Amino acid sequence: MKLKQFFVEYFSMNRMQLSGTMVLIFLIIVVSLLPRFVANYKANRSQPDFARFDSILANYVPLADESVSRHSDTEISDTVFMFDPNTATYDDFLCLGLSERISANIVKYRNSGGRFKVPADFAKIYGISDSVYSRLEPYISIAAKSPAESRKQTAKNRYSDGKKAGKAPKTDYEPKELPIVELNAADSAQLVALRGIGSVLARRIIAYREMLGGYHSVEQLREIRNLSPETYANLYSQFTVDTVRIMKIDLNNFKYKQLSSHPYMSVAQLNAIMNYKKLMGKFNAVDDLLKYKLVDTLTYDKISPYLEAR
Repeated sequence: MKLKQFFVEYFSMNRMQLSGTMVLIFLIIVVSLLPRFVANYKANRSQPDFARFDSILANYVPLADESVSRHSDTEISDTVFMFDPNTATYDDFLCLGLSERISANIVKYRNSGGRFKVPADFAKIYGISDSVYSRLEPYISIAAKSPAESRKQTAKNRYSDGKKAGKAPKTDYEPKELPIVELNAADSAQLVALRGIGSVLARRIIAYREMLGGYHSVEQLREIRNLSPETYANLYSQFTVDTVRIMKIDLNNFKYKQLSSHPYMSVAQLNAIMNYKKLMGKFNAVDDLLKYKLVDTLTYDKISPYLEAR
């Protein structure tokens, strides 16, 4: 009886005392375990989890765009048809499976006065490989004379007939040499001076140049809103590009806004780059983006000229 009275007197607690005791016990447990958590946190932070990163890469599912070949310039579509390279349009070449670059090269060659006399001349266009030519060669049908040569011959005949009759007929107009403009240094006045470019389109060309950080190819003009394929084909031969003027972004030292505002970089891809930097520390080369599948192939081809890894 005395023992029970002893425990009741010295160990009984009211509700408030019991709550305080429970909180005190909880704090003691937390304080005793805290050093272990801190030690594990520091150990994990000091060394990147390469195994985890490798497992992520192993389970990575490529994006849809990665199915596009980086060397699509030499791919031929299944749809082929008879064509005359002297008269086929820019869109005709695209339908044949040629890239925008090669199609523009053909138009540029013709605009500069070039002509395909035999099918073998088509193989001399820059970018057309032997395999591409061998597949297209059976479908090349070159007319005896191009329309321009026919007009020239008609004018010549007219002049000869007029000369015999004692007249001096007018000859065909000979266009002046087209001006050549460096795309990364041109101002509005230089652009507007070109045929097919108005003040609105000139401003868009300059604005897009600033968004990109400079043009690395004339073909990028096709990405500008309201620039028709016909206008692009006519202007292609009047532009050159000085890639030294491109403002490059250092992958190891850049501000988030620099890449987030770039037209070729999506938010998801930028976040993947930021996470890689946190995990691995730095990029050894720009092609690490493709090597570790941080961007798809199509995006890499577009964005890589604007990046460097110092």
